[in-house]
Amino acid sequence: MNREETLAWIELILDALDDSETMAIIQESADDFDGEFFETMDSETQRYLAENDPETADRLTAIGRAIAVVRQNRAENL
Repeated sequence: MNREETLAWIELILDALDDSETMAIIQESADDFDGEFFETMDSETQRYLAENDPETADRLTAIGRAIAVVRQNRAENL
């Protein structure tokens, strides 16, 4: 994903209704986590911290961890 796609993805996932929807979005996107994705996730996390919104920054960090788990599971299953 490039930066613009990642920003749209972040908006989508932050609007997810619950953890199961969040995980479904992550799993559907598992092949797209490349390019600028992680750089954009990191910069957005830092932006939320700078805007004094640690709750959203923490949520993005948790989402990043969930992505890492999904990627690890996929790698182990290959």
